[in-house]
Amino acid sequence: MLRLALPRAATLTRALRPHYAPFSRTHISNFSTTMAKFQPNTEPPKGFAIFKNLEGVAADSDKFRRVLWTGTHSQVRARTLADEKRVFDVGCWFDETHTVDQHLIFLSGNGQAIEGGTKTTDIHPGDLVIVPAGTLHNFKNTGATPWIVATVYAPAEHKADTVHDTLEQGEKLEDEGKDEPPSWAKEK
Repeated sequence: MLRLALPRAATLTRALRPHYAPFSRTHISNFSTTMAKFQPNTEPPKGFAIFKNLEGVAADSDKFRRVLWTGTHSQVRARTLADEKRVFDVGCWFDETHTVDQHLIFLSGNGQAIEGGTKTTDIHPGDLVIVPAGTLHNFKNTGATPWIVATVYAPAEHKADTVHDTLEQGEKLEDEGKDEPPSWAKEK
């Protein structure tokens, strides 16, 4: 697992969330994207998809998992982890591995990255954690506030329009094969 501290985390955070009051329900209107409109489970048009106020949209969502964008080689997901008492694999209570690479960008809150079941590293806003496919890992929210995380999967791991209310719902749909990435987004 690779952990990078991004320079000037406060500047990065301010750039992502202009006029943002932490955890209020009024900031969602500040979220915008330049992404062209397309059907979520069809291949996206070529061109930039720039998300403004990513932290705001994640903080405003009470959903366990929300896919924001899916491309042919990667996928972006946002989530807020509000329960500071649980250990999460950004959602799961046990160590696990994935078949895809994950890049996790921690936008607010504090916690620990747990690698291989034993090695822990403190994580703070502005940190980027890269979890290569096959790495045993977990994350734990150690702070008193929600942990806001944006995750990039490469290749995609979920349906392009995935929104799961709870971990249990997400696992059930995955077990039933109802949360598979589109065929055009799978590794080639």
